[in-house]
Amino acid sequence: MTTTLPTEAVENCWKTIGVWRSSGAVVPCEKLAEVIHCRNCEVFTRVGRSLLERDLPEEYMEEWTSILACKKSDELIGTLSMLLFRIEKEWLALPSLLFAEVVEPAKIHSLPHRPNPVLQGLVNVHGEVQLCVSLRALLGIENSQTDTNPLNHRRMLVMGKANERWVFSVDEIHGIHRLHPSRIQPPPISAQKTGAGFSRGIFTWEKRQVAVLDDELVLRQLSRSVQ
Repeated sequence: MTTTLPTEAVENCWKTIGVWRSSGAVVPCEKLAEVIHCRNCEVFTRVGRSLLERDLPEEYMEEWTSILACKKSDELIGTLSMLLFRIEKEWLALPSLLFAEVVEPAKIHSLPHRPNPVLQGLVNVHGEVQLCVSLRALLGIENSQTDTNPLNHRRMLVMGKANERWVFSVDEIHGIHRLHPSRIQPPPISAQKTGAGFSRGIFTWEKRQVAVLDDELVLRQLSRSVQ
C-alpha cells in the first residue's frame, strides 16, 4: 500500500525526510527503496520544474527591459591598437603588434668603425644580442638637453617583423591606445622636428599632439641604416 504524503510535506519532503529517513520524519518515504536518492524522484523533479516555469517577478522584468532597451554604443570598425611613447618632448605612436616586449635600459656596446648616428650598437636582451638603434636620430628629433621626466621612466622597446628585431630607447611609455583612423589628421608643416617624412598624421591625446609613424617606412629605413 502506497502512503500519500500531505501536500505541505510533499512540497519539501526531501528536506524533512530526505535520503537518510531522519528520525524526526512523521511519515517515512516509501519511494527511497526504489529511487535510491531524492534527485531521482518524480516529486523532486516536478517541484523543481515548477520553480523554473513560474512567472518572473515584475521588478525583474522591468529591470531587464530597461537594460535591453538602452541604446548600445556603436563600435567603430577598423580601430587601431597603437603603442604610445615619448622621445624627448615628442609623443609618437606605432602599431602595438610590432612590439615584442618592454625591457629595462641596458648598456649599449658601440660598434667600431661604424660612425652611424642611427645604429648605436649592440645590446643584450635576455642573453640574446640585438641591434640597438636611435629612433631620435632617424626621425631627426632635437635633443632637448633637459630631463623632462624626473621620475626616470626610460625604457627600451623591442620591435620588429619576421626575423628582424630592433631595440631603441624611449623616455616614457604610456601604453596601448585604441585609435580610429578617422581621428588621424594630416601633420602640420611645422612638424619637421618629428620627421614629417615618417609621419602618417597626428591625433590629439590628453591635450598632446601625437605623431602616428609610418611603420613600414620606419622599418625599411632601419634596415638601410645597418647596410
